[in-house]
Amino acid sequence: MQKNAVQKLAFLSLGLLTLLILAGAVVRVTGSGLGCPDWPTCWGQLIPPTQLEQVDFEELDIERFQKSAQRFGRDPSEVTEEKLRAEFNSTHVWIEFINRLLALPLILTELILAIVAFRQKNLLEPRVRKLAIGSFFLTIISALTGIAVVASGLHTGVVTIHMALAFLQLFFLVYIIWAGTKGVRPTIAGPSRSAVSLLLGCVMIEWFMGSQVREMTDHLQMEHGTDSRPAWIGQIRDSWWFILHRSFSWSILVVTLYLGVQVGWRGLIPRLVFSVVFILMIMGVVLSYAGIHEVTQVLHVGLAAVLVSAVFYWWLAAGKVGARV
Repeated sequence: MQKNAVQKLAFLSLGLLTLLILAGAVVRVTGSGLGCPDWPTCWGQLIPPTQLEQVDFEELDIERFQKSAQRFGRDPSEVTEEKLRAEFNSTHVWIEFINRLLALPLILTELILAIVAFRQKNLLEPRVRKLAIGSFFLTIISALTGIAVVASGLHTGVVTIHMALAFLQLFFLVYIIWAGTKGVRPTIAGPSRSAVSLLLGCVMIEWFMGSQVREMTDHLQMEHGTDSRPAWIGQIRDSWWFILHRSFSWSILVVTLYLGVQVGWRGLIPRLVFSVVFILMIMGVVLSYAGIHEVTQVLHVGLAAVLVSAVFYWWLAAGKVGARV
């Protein structure tokens, strides 16, 4: 089925958002979240420094940093020139800066999507137009939440909200891709929508529990640094959130196998879901028994975003007779 301009822009936005989620995971696992202590500049500069000597501390408004930190519940005494000097890390600076740069094409694409959807009133359903415009505003809200992440000193709750907004935006974009044209929509014959709802519910519950586990690893990283990573699994293995997250993943595998039998293991979207679930299960075993490895953790987050998008699309298209997707 030929995609229109709105659907193509939504698909491009979905790809850029998934890439940004991956970049955000890199920021988290490398401990680069405070690589730039200010926003929208980085160390007071449009192009960040590569060495501490390039930072003009007289131009940095440290008092503003302190007020912002206090506003988000952080101790302002943690934000001093001495501490900023001690925390400067050029690698972290550029990882965080690249993460911010990757947000720019997403914002631009989302803006174009909102404009095109608004102008095509006669070709789109009202809900699609509203979601296209809403997705753009979610991008802006997410960017503003990024400011709060920095100002709060990487408060775990704020970071989780930041990630939740990105996943909500995934839902908006997937719906636009599916329902972007009036008339016949893509369908996936086989399991009913209620059956796929079970998988979607399991995936979202698993995502929530995974976010709690990530908050624990974030806390360990802030307390002991990234060099302590090999010891993390020993410290979180007996926690309830980790046990529930690890055990509940098997329910996703069971439901996936059931749906696979129902759909006859055919169709692009179902096969994508099956493949991602199996890869995530293997990664879960690696993370549980081989340690919280950086690359595995990043890919785990990125594939989780792909899984959420694919399962939601399947849910939208499920249970009807039509062309397989």
